[in-house]
Amino acid sequence: MIYFTAAFLLPLVAMANGESSSRHELPQAIHTEGRIWITMTSDDNDTYGGKNLCHYTLFNFQEGSTFEFDEYYKEGSKWRRIHLYGNVNEQQGEKPVFTVQRQQGTDWRKYIVESWDDNKKCGVLSYTQNDVKNCQIIVWESHLPQSGYQFSCEHKYDEICEDLPKHSLYEHDCLRQKDEILREENDLASKLGRPATA
Repeated sequence: MIYFTAAFLLPLVAMANGESSSRHELPQAIHTEGRIWITMTSDDNDTYGGKNLCHYTLFNFQEGSTFEFDEYYKEGSKWRRIHLYGNVNEQQGEKPVFTVQRQQGTDWRKYIVESWDDNKKCGVLSYTQNDVKNCQIIVWESHLPQSGYQFSCEHKYDEICEDLPKHSLYEHDCLRQKDEILREENDLASKLGRPATA
């Protein structure tokens, strides 16, 4: 159960639109101190048959080309947290690339930032697993749409990930549960000796 959104806090810039970047820069898509929600995925295995929803990520550490982040998701009625590791890779053409690890030193998924709208804070990531291309939509919490509206970059998903299915990981109820999420984060932060989330 790994996503990226995640996904996420550092003063770094690397644009999916072709602006120059160095090997140590994180993509602009994950340059935020706030939550990044993974709203859609092409891989239904990521949802465990729809049981796992409300996925978001928060970065907490970066040094050189390596970084760490926490991923939260709701399994049934219980919140879960996973600590993950990542490395910034060389760009693939003009597209930023990063690798996510479940354990340090063991690569798990290599993500490509296929598209990023820096005004609407919405983007499309892709990765290949078992020779099959998969896609995800990520959205900064500050730019989540109102109930009933499409995600602003969903048309890009349809173009880039043509014919791939779309399984929802985000429901508008996820955002309404923000107080519950904050309590979970602060409980976890307390156990880990970290500052509470605002």
